[in-house]
Amino acid sequence: MAPDSELTADCCAAIRGEKVPRDLGNIIARSSLIRGIRLHLDFATSEDVSNLCLQDPQIARARNARLIMSDVIPSTMGHQQEPYCVWFPQIASEDTYRQLVQRYPQMRYQVGRACAAGGYDTLYRELDLLPDVSIAEEARESDTDGGRLIYDSVMSRPCRYSVMNDETLNIQLDDPSSPAFLNGDTETRLQLYHRPNTPRQFLKTHPGIEEDMHINDEYTPPEMYSELEEFEVELLHQPLPLDLPTVKKKLLICMAAFEGNIDRYVRLSRPSRGIDREETLCVVRGIYHHTMFARWWAGEITQNTTRVQAIRNTETSHKSLSMIQEAISARRIMINDPKEFVENGWPACAPKPYLIWWPLHPTRDMLDLLAENVPEMTEQVAVAAIYCDYHDVYRRLQPEPNWRLCAAARDSHNPFYLQDLTKRANERHINLDASSEQDPDGKCLGLNLEPTEIFNYYERQEVHNFITSREGPYGGFGPDCRMAEVGVWDSMGLPE
Repeated sequence: MAPDSELTADCCAAIRGEKVPRDLGNIIARSSLIRGIRLHLDFATSEDVSNLCLQDPQIARARNARLIMSDVIPSTMGHQQEPYCVWFPQIASEDTYRQLVQRYPQMRYQVGRACAAGGYDTLYRELDLLPDVSIAEEARESDTDGGRLIYDSVMSRPCRYSVMNDETLNIQLDDPSSPAFLNGDTETRLQLYHRPNTPRQFLKTHPGIEEDMHINDEYTPPEMYSELEEFEVELLHQPLPLDLPTVKKKLLICMAAFEGNIDRYVRLSRPSRGIDREETLCVVRGIYHHTMFARWWAGEITQNTTRVQAIRNTETSHKSLSMIQEAISARRIMINDPKEFVENGWPACAPKPYLIWWPLHPTRDMLDLLAENVPEMTEQVAVAAIYCDYHDVYRRLQPEPNWRLCAAARDSHNPFYLQDLTKRANERHINLDASSEQDPDGKCLGLNLEPTEIFNYYERQEVHNFITSREGPYGGFGPDCRMAEVGVWDSMGLPE
């Protein structure tokens, strides 16, 4: 989302703590205001912000968080005004948190989480909390002596609970989930330094535990080093333990999708958030290669689950849901299942896939059915017929010559297709060289749609907590997981 210059200036001023933006109905402006309030005590206590807090609970939560982090206990605070995160961008003193929980005992789990972030093990013991998994993960990542003691305390208990939920920002005091396990779902303090959104370049995402959409006036890279340690790399090729030993799981999520592994993907992914471009490409690749992953995603879409709703709410230029729907339809075509279109034609508003011949070849009968019932897909049926070398199907179609068909024909060992296209193109004065580098459908033409690459096998291959994309067959792109696939073999390769 690219806001206009006036809105951008308003938002940057709000983040710097200079003024309240004019349009608080705009998500960028509201997020910027919350960020500015949480950063600047003077701004949080200004008359304009104080007046807003009387009618806006979300703004009040940001103000109260700033007060607490500045060692000031709010004089009055109703349930709707209680902040979830009171430990970032600043950790208050241990005594402040002690006073806070004495005055507002219902906030004891927020205080417990702050103790985990700040290493306040003495106060944590005083709180007598249920062993909460988010507190354990926060403590483990805090890199403090007190944090390690808190982590050990939680992990030593025979049964752990999920009281704090960083996705919904709820604290379930009455009936917390149990048994609960560490799953890397905690938005730890180190992760909060990463600020991918700015007023100039904004993507609607999960609001985060600060409720500010991870915005800042300038992009801020992740604080956590992206290279994975050996024990984290091993998680890629070993069964997942009940307690995940890391919060760095972006690569784990993407590889689970890439491989169509439903169990791992469901466990690791965050259903209440959207999915970014790289994860989308991995999901699409997994669907193209694995029928059961395609079927699971089809059920998610049909039931309009939380996962699908989150994707709809964060749809961007990469159009995740449309790409997933295309991939599902393509997989069904490749396994020769015509039920989607055989009775009533192609479903209204459903996207039509172009790549329908890889990694599996549909049968001749399937392509005939598709061409008969969905005539607007004649071109891709013809391309599929060329790659599958079904010259009888191709002859029946007599497709209008174009550069995409010609490119497919050049890949074929059978000269018939190129000869036929060239002959008919000359008769109709059609230019077969009028290709376009920007045409995404053209990127799925070729015999090697997942090319490999040789790496320097004498050097250790670093594995990072992300994947990249490259030119490929899914809307013009594909996921690039080659470094991870090679890196997992380092422990079984040449000696150091």
